[in-house]
Amino acid sequence: MLERVRPGIRGLVGTLACAAALLLAPSLARASEPDDVPETPPIAEPLLELERPTLLAYVPGPATLLAPVPIYAKRSRERTFDTSAGERDPRTRQRPRTHRFRLAIHAQHVRLPRAQNDFGTSTRFHFAPLMLDLAYQAQFLKFVMVRLAIAAGANVANSRHAMPINVFPQLYAGYQGKIIGVAFGYGFDWTIPPILYAVVDPTLSERDAVPQPAITRNHIVMGELSATTKIDRVAMTFSLALGGIQSDLTQFEQFQGRKWRMYLGLQAGVYFDGTIRRERRARKKAEAESR
Repeated sequence: MLERVRPGIRGLVGTLACAAALLLAPSLARASEPDDVPETPPIAEPLLELERPTLLAYVPGPATLLAPVPIYAKRSRERTFDTSAGERDPRTRQRPRTHRFRLAIHAQHVRLPRAQNDFGTSTRFHFAPLMLDLAYQAQFLKFVMVRLAIAAGANVANSRHAMPINVFPQLYAGYQGKIIGVAFGYGFDWTIPPILYAVVDPTLSERDAVPQPAITRNHIVMGELSATTKIDRVAMTFSLALGGIQSDLTQFEQFQGRKWRMYLGLQAGVYFDGTIRRERRARKKAEAESR
């Protein structure tokens, strides 16, 4: 019986061996064949990786829409300014000091009548001196001011040969606040020397030259509007004056009468009240005490 079973076992083993050979044969053949496909080198990774931009926007949710907006507190203006070294707080405007000196440039304009020579040439004349103005201003009762000034300069208009130089003393009184000032003034415009004969411009020809007029005894009444501001401890002032001038007019060696004419004045200058000197002294005193 054992002899009958042995051939069957042998046949089964042979069948399994043939099946295993058929299954392993293709893989062994592919492994033995050379690979013709070239190997690709590995790609190096970039040192800096950038994000790809997107056009997507986040949709605000109900919680975002209803959230309170943050409120930032403004910088307080009540912060204290250190005045221990003698400096004054530049953020606050203070009333003018009792005694102040002013140095300014003073310009005037007065329109004079038209004149005509024997050749029919007519010319409109003007009186426009440009002067240097030195003044002293006193402040009392907080807002009341009185200013005494004197100006001197030369006439730069086309009547300068008849009135080359003038001196202009003035007196003002009115209101002066921290910025705006309003005052009324009186002045006597003294032309030196008034040439009363027929003087002409020597640079013009005889046909074009017209005898220039001269005005004397010039009394001026005016109103002044001024503005004063402080920049780096120096008070700068600008003013406009409008009024009338009453004077005697002489032309063609003849007295033409006395009448009122319009007066225009412009001034620009600086005040000196000793602020820089006092701060320098206070700074030196504070440095001496800190040692």
